[in-house]
Amino acid sequence: MIMMPILRLDYQRSMRPFPWGGVVLLVLSLAALVLTGAYYRELSDKADQWEAKAGQIERVSQRLLLVSRSDVRAPVDIALEVRHANEVLRQLSLPWDGLFQAVESAGSKDVSLLALEPDMEKRLVKISGEAKNIAAMLNYIQQLEKCNVFGTVYLQSHQVQQQDPDKPVRFALLAVWRGRL
Repeated sequence: MIMMPILRLDYQRSMRPFPWGGVVLLVLSLAALVLTGAYYRELSDKADQWEAKAGQIERVSQRLLLVSRSDVRAPVDIALEVRHANEVLRQLSLPWDGLFQAVESAGSKDVSLLALEPDMEKRLVKISGEAKNIAAMLNYIQQLEKCNVFGTVYLQSHQVQQQDPDKPVRFALLAVWRGRL
């Protein structure tokens, strides 16, 4: 038998120098990554601060706008409220009892009242109602004229209700109110 010598294969070069270039490139890349992350964080914080300031400015401007609108409208609104309150007081101070008593005393079973609308400025009272017939309506007008609460009483309109089998008369009167307004 023939003996073969033992072969030793070495695929590695002996003592190859360490790749410092790759390490330096890795370190520089990591440093750039850290710096970029820090810069991003700084920009993000600044953006948050600017957004917060923009929100504050918007809220302040809305408040100022509301205040300026309310300052402009406030005197007008107050004047309208005062005028409305005066109107309510004037209506409450009317001699309603005398008016109601006069309207009720002039009435009869043949006349039904539907509405009573006083006009304080013109010193008029509009009375709407329904009478059994025209004679009952005319009698009601005469009774109202006899009351000392009213002056002249005018028949403003009347209409016979044809669709109703009893054919009642709807009317509207305008009476001059002598009551103290």
